[in-house]
Amino acid sequence: MSGDFNIIGFHGTFEKHAQDILENGFHPEYRANHWLGQGSYFYTDRKLAHWFITKNAVTDHRKRGIGSNKVIIKVFIEEKEELVLNLDSPDGVNTFYYHLNEIYPDFKHVKLSSDEHVNLCIVLDVLSEYLGWNVIIKTFETDRKPSYGSVNTGWFDRNVFPLNVKYKETQICIRNDNCVKNKEIEYPDGDYAYPVNIRFS
Repeated sequence: MSGDFNIIGFHGTFEKHAQDILENGFHPEYRANHWLGQGSYFYTDRKLAHWFITKNAVTDHRKRGIGSNKVIIKVFIEEKEELVLNLDSPDGVNTFYYHLNEIYPDFKHVKLSSDEHVNLCIVLDVLSEYLGWNVIIKTFETDRKPSYGSVNTGWFDRNVFPLNVKYKETQICIRNDNCVKNKEIEYPDGDYAYPVNIRFS
């Protein structure tokens, strides 16, 4: 018999929205290129959640004028194992492709994109509806220097010596937040400062 899967996630938001989230849950917006399908998104690293809302406060026209303090919502997620797709595990990847193969004939008629994020969003939305997956986890790796990183790791591998140590972000998408068992507000402090750039010469 399957047990429960537990994980802690962090969601960046504005203080003016925090109380509503605590009382009424998350209200995800539809996006065609959500990496893991439609739902509410969390990082497993609190600093990444803070980085994301800080970046969005500048780049997202809907968030630029909010002018409220940024906060982190820490959530405790508990879901039945059979409703979790962990794309960081070999079994999870096998499960994903096994079920994709089952419905692949239907996808032959779908106009997919040259954007892998859009394609993954479409596929995971369909499979989640079909199989009932509610929690999806995946780690993304970047080959360039993200704004939260100290080192341009791609440049390092090309110009210093190759190490293949990249920045990674583990994201959690939940489609229905009934699996969220507890929510807490965290207020960012000095620990959230951006790192100093490290240069090799």
